[in-house]
Amino acid sequence: MSTRAGVGVLLILAVLNAAFLYFLPARAATGYAWAIRPPIAAAFFGGGYLAGVVATALTVFAARRWRSIQPLAIALVTLSIGLLAATLLHTARFRWGYPPTWVWTGVYALAPVGVIILARRQRAITVRPPEADPRLRLLRILSLVFGAAMLAGAIALFAMPADLGRDWPWPLTTLVAQAIAAWCAMIAAALLWCAYDLRRPHEAFIPYATLVAWCLALLALPALHSGDLTRTGAPLLIYVAALTALLALAGLGVTRAARTPL
Repeated sequence: MSTRAGVGVLLILAVLNAAFLYFLPARAATGYAWAIRPPIAAAFFGGGYLAGVVATALTVFAARRWRSIQPLAIALVTLSIGLLAATLLHTARFRWGYPPTWVWTGVYALAPVGVIILARRQRAITVRPPEADPRLRLLRILSLVFGAAMLAGAIALFAMPADLGRDWPWPLTTLVAQAIAAWCAMIAAALLWCAYDLRRPHEAFIPYATLVAWCLALLALPALHSGDLTRTGAPLLIYVAALTALLALAGLGVTRAARTPL
């Protein structure tokens, strides 16, 4: 019950952030915890929260087993640490006189602690199957490859935001680049956890359905915000190709989990 209630709070926060950042991204320049420009950058973060709505809604209303939502725990911890680090590195950029800024900081500071407590409690009463279903072998291998590549890219972008940001399809400030790196690291963490710990098909549905939502939301951005694009050659092609490949992986994960209760 405590796990479901905690995720319910995250669902509300995800809905609010997704509605504002994805559907009203231009307002993020003046109405968010920090000024996010151009609008496509705010919509990128909104896409992450849209995926979070899928993940948390499935957890609250559909999941019946801890192992079905386990990858989301490590993903949330990773995202929280990355965004908190970006916040602390750029405190001067944040609107500390604006109450939602403190909510932003508090959520990402406290979320890892709460997740770890809940995870330890659930893992203590959850039996981990000793062997993985052989039908998951290809999915786990591909998740390892994609997850490792994404994690390497996220670390590089966080460490060298100015250098790598020059090759992004739209302009990135250092703070925005590092926040994007945190979201990419979150996806990488979920994939690596799946590669390591998936044991039964039902465990794949929520993490890969979440990845489907993330990819679709981000693939729509170049069309929705074409005026914000400043690099439409190779950077845009790489962006679209990477997300399309991830979408294919996510589709494989969802099909592997089809027709099995969560």
